[in-house]
Amino acid sequence: YLELMLHNITKLYQFIHYNGLGFCVFRANYALRKKTGLLKLKFPAKLWSQINLVDLVKPQTTRPPEKFFQSHKSNGRHFFFDGENLPKINSCATSKLIAEADKILQNRFRYFFDENYDLGTPADWFLNPATGKRADSDKHWSNVNLFDADVGDIKFIWEPSRFAWVYTLVRAFAATSENKYAEKFWTLFESWLVANQPNTGHNYACGQECAIRLMAMCFAFYALTEANASTIKRKTKLITTIAVHAERIEKNIKFAISTQTNHSLTEAAGLYTTGILFPEFKRSEHWLKLGKKILTNEGLKQIFPDGSYIQHSMNYHRLMLQDFICAIRLAQLNNDSFSTELIDSVEKAAEFLYQMQDKNSGRVPNYGANDGASIVPLNNCDYLDYRPVIQSAHYLLNKTRLYESGQWDEDLLWLFGPDAASAPKKNKTSESSEFQAGGYYTIRNKDSWAMMRCHSFKTRPGHADMLHLDLWWKGCNVLRDSGSFMYNCDEPWQDFFASTAAHNTVVIDNADQMPKLSRFARLNWTKSKFITHKNYAADDVEIVQGEHYGYCRKKEKITHRRSVLSLPNGCWLIVDDALGRSTHKIELCWQLCDVDYELKDETLILQTENGRVCVAVAKSSGNGKCECFRGDNNSIGWQSLYYGNREPAPTLVYSAKAALPTRFITLISLGDVINNLKFGIDSMVSWRLDESEEEFVVGLNSTAADFGGSTFNFIKHKSKTLNLD
Repeated sequence: YLELMLHNITKLYQFIHYNGLGFCVFRANYALRKKTGLLKLKFPAKLWSQINLVDLVKPQTTRPPEKFFQSHKSNGRHFFFDGENLPKINSCATSKLIAEADKILQNRFRYFFDENYDLGTPADWFLNPATGKRADSDKHWSNVNLFDADVGDIKFIWEPSRFAWVYTLVRAFAATSENKYAEKFWTLFESWLVANQPNTGHNYACGQECAIRLMAMCFAFYALTEANASTIKRKTKLITTIAVHAERIEKNIKFAISTQTNHSLTEAAGLYTTGILFPEFKRSEHWLKLGKKILTNEGLKQIFPDGSYIQHSMNYHRLMLQDFICAIRLAQLNNDSFSTELIDSVEKAAEFLYQMQDKNSGRVPNYGANDGASIVPLNNCDYLDYRPVIQSAHYLLNKTRLYESGQWDEDLLWLFGPDAASAPKKNKTSESSEFQAGGYYTIRNKDSWAMMRCHSFKTRPGHADMLHLDLWWKGCNVLRDSGSFMYNCDEPWQDFFASTAAHNTVVIDNADQMPKLSRFARLNWTKSKFITHKNYAADDVEIVQGEHYGYCRKKEKITHRRSVLSLPNGCWLIVDDALGRSTHKIELCWQLCDVDYELKDETLILQTENGRVCVAVAKSSGNGKCECFRGDNNSIGWQSLYYGNREPAPTLVYSAKAALPTRFITLISLGDVINNLKFGIDSMVSWRLDESEEEFVVGLNSTAADFGGSTFNFIKHKSKTLNLD
């Protein structure tokens, strides 16, 4: 009992230490206010019939509604585009768009930019189509259970209520001028109002969900204002709903700020949008100032000095950029501005994402939490393609484009006007990079590139994935991140995708680098040390190396050191050292692209569309067991590219019981087959490539725990020796 009590005290201490006493006090007080009903009093449940626009606008605002909208048109405020002259979409892009819009006409909605689900007629806004279960629709939002196992993942309830379908219908209306798409918006909107009375139900439980929906409603208001279906009565409902959403966000935005996530940015962007576009509301000036203040303060906190992001997630990085693109653009259009310091941070954030991008596919590593969010979807690009947001951010700040013309340019048309899509293109290259504040390191050569993580967490981690390595070859994600799948699901999936075993790194004694405390909290935040990043450009050789101490909580104080060597002719050598003492179970995991493969002994050959990829693994002393799993009964051998979607993909696992220190090597050949791989006690690695007949010899330094230099000593290739030590 005493041991258990001490363990719980230790966990509590760590939680307070990592999150801060102020956060803990705020959250405890917030939980108390929920339990006692004080939040319910602050956000009284009402009926839409009890809320009148006249009570939300300034006394001097022109009335009746017809004159209100006439006055609004001449208030001097500007949206991204002119509702009377909508952007003209390239005709070659319309067929896919219209097909998607026509599904919405049938109440079939696309979830997380992947699968379509039918919500029935009329649309059931509280149905989880993945489970067939329905959430309660009559509880105050402060009383709903967001993790109700009987309903399933709450994001399946929230997704259609984010109103991403608004952008599809508006784009289809702009492309065809057919009133059925405008009429469908109003039908769905009115259906949503009936089902979602103010402050009642799951769809008001999160301020960020309200803000995303609010921004979509603003988009619809300006885009469809001249449509035949847009009656004064309907527009009055819409403008009233926008104000109610802004009030809901304002009253609880301190909670969003406490999360230290993109929630505060999105909610602030929603307030700023409402405040700057609708000066007629009583609270508009306050919303504008508050939104701007939070965007500035939180942006400077959340964007690290090198442009990386506080949430350690590529998708959340994109969401953050979308928030700032919308807010900064509206400021530009309405004679407002954000600080130079914030603009510089946003520009660095866009540069970071560009350097993390695969130039062939437009994708980035599937790294960190990925909840399927893209809050301003204005193109036909796949959800995994990051060119739209990077292109928009670059144009916003530089008035030039980064890419040749393509589907990603549609965002420019909607946000910046027709001239943006024909703006001059800036020649820019992706380079080997170091983002030390965020702990991201890349190596780039002619046809392939890699990203390695090496970071000491000072902000809340999501995945236990230190020293994870992503490898890309001609657009193929050879070594991949498994993804996130869902935030609320059954085991083993609840824990697997965020675990160390779901990443390209080393697992020791079946343990995570950081143990979980709760669904979104971890203890023993990993500390790491970046050791070296060297580029021998003349010889087409580059090295990156780091180590982490996530397993130092063990009695033996185990360190995992990883060294990555990029070599000519598509060869990559990865050396993993487990440093410490005693005997432990070591598992080296490689999550691989989902293609046909063949495993023979310790060598796996993948048949990619670019050619063969050969992955060979060896251990410094003794034998290990090499296995490949794909969608087996256990959790290994799966990937999730889209939220809520889990599919088989091969995972190579090399496991051994080993006395520490011990060393594992992984040799990868892109486009050729490895022959005669040798790795022995002389710390020499040698091999021969099948087709090119080239031979390599790499000398390795000692695994001594106090060693602080490069793992690599020398390389022999084509009768030439390159000293690396």
